Amino acid sequence: MTERYSAFVSRVHSGMLAILDGGTSTELDRHGVVMDDLTWSACASINAFDRLVEIHRRYIDAGADIITVNGYASSRLVLGPVGLSDQIVLVNEKNIEAALLARERSGNPDILVAGSVSHCLGFGPGEGKSVEREVSQGQFEEAFDEMFGFYEERDVDVVLLEMMSVPRRMSPLFERASRSPLPIWCGLSATRHDQSSAITGFLDESILLVDNVHKACRYEFEGMGIMHTSVELIQDGIDVIKARHEGLIIAYPDSGYFKSPYWDFEEVISPADIFSFASRWRNAGVNVIGGCCGIGPNHIEALARLA
Repeated sequence: MTERYSAFVSRVHSGMLAILDGGTSTELDRHGVVMDDLTWSACASINAFDRLVEIHRRYIDAGADIITVNGYASSRLVLGPVGLSDQIVLVNEKNIEAALLARERSGNPDILVAGSVSHCLGFGPGEGKSVEREVSQGQFEEAFDEMFGFYEERDVDVVLLEMMSVPRRMSPLFERASRSPLPIWCGLSATRHDQSSAITGFLDESILLVDNVHKACRYEFEGMGIMHTSVELIQDGIDVIKARHEGLIIAYPDSGYFKSPYWDFEEVISPADIFSFASRWRNAGVNVIGGCCGIGPNHIEALARLA
């Protein structure tokens, strides 16, 4: 654990609301960086490095206390099947370098850099969610160990497990995360068809959110939260998590729609409206608030007014 992270946690425990950044990949998309049909934003760090640094800086300037490495889609699970295994090290090293450089250029050494690890298996043209395919437990273990290795060897402060919603994929990731010397924040994603329906996993709707929360709680991660989930569902997700998790509580919704490989921003929530929702989340005891896909620097600037 870095001294920077320890000082951050002390401030949070003293009552500070921390602000996480918004969707880095969708902000790259918004600013014209080409998204790939099969790997989404994974290679932005080598194809648009300067723009990636700029996006991180914009979030810091907007008031983010934490910026997230653009690592959601950069694991071997995504890059390997499309013939980019030889690029995995370079892509991830540049992803981390971009975030660290943004922090350095901001002049604020207290900014946390969060690594991102997902159980995403890749993308397909026009798909609203990531693709499904058979992957062995050994392949999961190799991919997750590799991603954690990148973060553990560099000046990363915390690791976000993002869009956790498929138990079979979560298990090997949680096992590897539990062995890391870095603090872990587990981000669960959820969906619900209507107010009378049960809340389920986002990618696996056969699993109840509460069951995924129970699974994550066994590992006693330092932080747990609800992310890449509609703003209307965040509070209910917080309630499910708070009833079972005693650590930091995190909330960062998405807004808009994914039409692979691009994000549809037409119906993205306004900064004023996300501020209104987030005020309630803060009152409910959430410690860290930010945004996921579709949420940009203007939203983070609004959220920072809560801090």
